[in-house]
Amino acid sequence: MKRRDDMKQALVVINRKSGQFKRRGIESALIHQLNGTGYEVMIKQTPESGAGGIISAHAANKDLVIAVGGDGTISEVMDAVLKEGLEIPIAVIPTGTVNDLARVHGIPLDAKKAIRILGASTPVPIDIIRMDDRHASYLIALGAFMTAFAEVDARIKHKTGRLAYLFAGIKMLLRLKKYSVTIKTRDTEVQSASVLTIISKLRSVGSLGRLIKEAEAEDGLLHIINIEPVNVFEALHLVFLAVKGNLTDHEKVTYLTAGEARIRAAGLSHMNIDGDVHDYRDMDISVARGAVSLMKPRK
Repeated sequence: MKRRDDMKQALVVINRKSGQFKRRGIESALIHQLNGTGYEVMIKQTPESGAGGIISAHAANKDLVIAVGGDGTISEVMDAVLKEGLEIPIAVIPTGTVNDLARVHGIPLDAKKAIRILGASTPVPIDIIRMDDRHASYLIALGAFMTAFAEVDARIKHKTGRLAYLFAGIKMLLRLKKYSVTIKTRDTEVQSASVLTIISKLRSVGSLGRLIKEAEAEDGLLHIINIEPVNVFEALHLVFLAVKGNLTDHEKVTYLTAGEARIRAAGLSHMNIDGDVHDYRDMDISVARGAVSLMKPRK
């Protein structure tokens, strides 16, 4: 396609391995929609090393960045845009299995529907999480229960979708491993044995739309949940409460809110950031207010 000087420039970052992407026509539909709204399109596929290199090499002169993938891909794109100091709106086409960020921000979970409403979307500043030298779009989780979700075999995800996460969770209920954690906020300090610690900006975690029902996306708060070791019956009760949106009612659950927190843990090798597994490290975290300009459907 010949470039016209009056056309805006869009960079599309695609994770072709994400859950929904095998659905035919997503890429062509996206190109058609963007061309129809005045954009010339550059498409880049995420390498194993993530989206950072793509953003660094190609995003500086763009008017819009579109992340096509799951929450992990979206997280990489947002982090890279912020690290490069770019003020570029980011659009999301959710093709992952869980898609918590899209769910909370009113972006259609069907990829082709999300493409169709791009022309009727507007950039809105949203809060995300700052953690030392990087960012998470909405979630940091400690403990093997959440890590298991990220490690579900891709072939199972493609066949069973959210059921894969349910099966992984049930399996992990029987072999949760304890670790020790210290959570320090401006107002309090919690030291506890734990099996799961969640720090989230959103109410939806792991596709459970009301896991942290108290959370509002732009409330300026980290919502921190810590679950102490439980037996099988208590764990099943926790799952029931989680589905009902009442997880924080359980006696083994500590719930905190804060604008910033310090997390220190022992006995962990990995943690989960926006659905992807990373090496664990202690961290200072805070809310990055209005840090990302997200394209959201007009109300």
